Order: sequence, then C-alpha cells, then structure tokens
Amino acid sequence: MSFEFFPQSNIILQIGNISLYFYGAMYAVAAISAYFFTRYWVRKFQIQHCTSDDIIDIIFWTVLFGVIGGRVFYMLVYNLPYFLSHPFALFTVWKGGMSIHGGLIGGVIGFLYIIKKKKLNTFLFADISVVSIAFGMALGRVGNFMNKELVGRVTDVAWAMDFGDGVMRHPAQLYAVGKDLLLFTLFWYILTQASKRVFYMDTEKKHIYGKIFFGFLMMYALFRFIVEFFRQPDPQLGFVFFDFSMGQVLSVILFVIGSTGFFIRLIKQ
Repeated sequence: MSFEFFPQSNIILQIGNISLYFYGAMYAVAAISAYFFTRYWVRKFQIQHCTSDDIIDIIFWTVLFGVIGGRVFYMLVYNLPYFLSHPFALFTVWKGGMSIHGGLIGGVIGFLYIIKKKKLNTFLFADISVVSIAFGMALGRVGNFMNKELVGRVTDVAWAMDFGDGVMRHPAQLYAVGKDLLLFTLFWYILTQASKRVFYMDTEKKHIYGKIFFGFLMMYALFRFIVEFFRQPDPQLGFVFFDFSMGQVLSVILFVIGSTGFFIRLIKQ
C-alpha cells in the first residue's frame, strides 16, 4: 500500500485511498491541547472535585457541539443555497467551511450541558476555557490557510500571496492566526494574574467569575472586526451592510453580547 506525505497542500498524509486532512488534524490537535490547558488551569485555580475524566468529557462535548454549531451556522448563514442543493455537504467538515461565531454558540451549548451535568461552576470554567478557545481558533485558521480558503482582499503589499486564482491577496488567514495567538497570550497572562488572587478562588465569591470569559468575547469580536477589513467577503454574500461583511456584522452582535455580560458580572461584584 502506497503512502505519501503532503500530496496536496491541504492533505498531510495519504495512505491508499485514505487521506489525513490538514483541517481535520488541526481540530484533533486543538482538542488535545485543550485537555492539557484545562488540566493545567484546574490545578492552578485549585478547583476541587474535577477529575481528568471530567475534563475529557468537557472537551468532548464542547468540541462536538462546537463543530456541529460551526458547520450548521456556516451552511445556514453563509451558504444556504448550496446547502439546500447539497444537504449532505453538511458532513464534509474536513473540506472546510466553518463559522467561528456558530462554533462559539454550539460550543457554549455543549459546554453548558456537561458543566451542569457535572455540577461544576459554569463561569469559572468559562473563564479558564478562553485560552483553549483562542489556541483552537488559531489552529483552525492554519487549516483555512492550507485549504486556500477565506482568502484576503487584493493587494500589492510585499507579502501578498497567490491562493490559486492568479491574484495577489492579503494572507488574511495568517492575520487571523496572529490575532488568535495574541488573544491566547493576553488571556494566559490575565488568568495567571487571576490565579494569584486568593479572592478569585474563594468559592463564597462566585459572583466575580465570568468577567474574563465575557472580556474575551469582546476582545475577539473587536479583533475579528478589524481583520475582516483584509479578508475577501464570501463571494455568495459579498458585503451585507454597506461596506461591512457578514463576519463584521456578527462580530458587532458578539461584542454587544460580550460587553453586556461583562458589565452585568461587574455590577454584581
């Protein structure tokens, strides 16, 4: 049986008729890294009654619903006509076509389900999840880059790239990777500082939890809105509101949700 590494830019390994897609591999790495990140922060915040099996369950349900939400949201909001004519395309997640906003919605649903089932503190675990989310999104954008999808707008900057259509464009996927890694670094620092505060780990003061998570939503929405100026709008949608893309419209909504949640938690403190 023949095997070949990187037979195409979006395939890591092909063994016979079986292919390991770069995009799918990024999701696997994201899930594995999320486990180790979560275990680290559970210990750092001295969270009691949370086992390794609990963490695996949290990652499994969050990732599962995140992938489902991201795919369904993308097909319904970004590519509905194609979905109606090719309904089974919903399951070809390895080919790309995911919505981060939908992934967040789906991930939150799966997260809430398993957190409530295990009777863990919802907002505390939401806070420590932000670094895993940011790192996972960065890996997803690497997959987009290898798939040559979600390309940037036409430009003549020195680092412009040709993604197969003979036109030089911004490598918008890499800008998104940088944005997500910046969020990962920033919120790793924030969590580190929070873990040093005794009051934060005081189970009698649960009202202080949640601000980090909602702050993350705000920062992600802001950064995503900016990066969208360098990304080519989806051809089937174009600009949906004046010169703003669907990603920017959804980011405004996400920013409102994040800021509302942040200030509600702030007021309760």
